[in-house]
Amino acid sequence: RDIVVTEERLDHIKRRHPEDFALFEKFGADTVCNPDFIIRDTKNKGTVFMIRELPDTNLNVVVRAVLETEDSNRKNSVMTFYRIRQRNLRKLMEKNDILYKKE
Repeated sequence: RDIVVTEERLDHIKRRHPEDFALFEKFGADTVCNPDFIIRDTKNKGTVFMIRELPDTNLNVVVRAVLETEDSNRKNSVMTFYRIRQRNLRKLMEKNDILYKKE
């Protein structure tokens, strides 16, 4: 299904992660369409981390997915985007379920 990013969420990324916004513009769509990992967020129901590995860093697009029990008119949506260090990615993978791993 489609994943949308609202103006409010774009403003959030610009404000809260200004050093990462250019990376979001360049790699955000590709991270969502072609992630290296999709990890379930066990703290927030219906939320996943879509991870893209780059040579010098990792990118994390946090997506809120519409659940089957919710209004079908709702859209999956980007919540935020930021770089994530390798150490933090390992911790994320240890504490949460890996739903997808690129082969």
